[in-house]
Amino acid sequence: MLDELIKEIDELNSQSLPWINQVKLDHIKLMLKDSESKLRNRKSDLHLSASAMAFTDQAGIFIRHPYLHTILLPAGHVEMGESPFECALREFHEETGLNADPKFRRLIDVNLIDIPANPIKHEGVHQHIDFRYLIHLLPELPGTAELPVFYLDEAKSPNEFSKYFFLIK
Repeated sequence: MLDELIKEIDELNSQSLPWINQVKLDHIKLMLKDSESKLRNRKSDLHLSASAMAFTDQAGIFIRHPYLHTILLPAGHVEMGESPFECALREFHEETGLNADPKFRRLIDVNLIDIPANPIKHEGVHQHIDFRYLIHLLPELPGTAELPVFYLDEAKSPNEFSKYFFLIK
């Protein structure tokens, strides 16, 4: 698995995306190598997560996080036997009720995110190495969303995600 994650990050470097920071990605690759055995352990201080950026018309699709009470991309922890991309698709569907095309796969960013303690899940303060994917929606009727879903244009989206609107221009 580690080799696949490193390869994805290296492929991300070859894209001409204005937000890509080589120093950050090199640091994340080192963290992955040093922490591979604990990335899927919810009791560790470093977790592997994945998120999905999807657009419809000129709007990005976001959710309201139930614990952090803020607008974020649909995302979640990568489970055992699951790739980050598979996680991004699964979480996107669970949280929004929408379906994405599993044949379209594009990593657009990898980030290190500080996560506060969550006593409800018995998780202490930790960090996520978050693989962010651009996904394409399938023209299917939506199912039931687990979380409130928001369709926001670039001006209304959280600052952290407004840069991704570059992908639809």
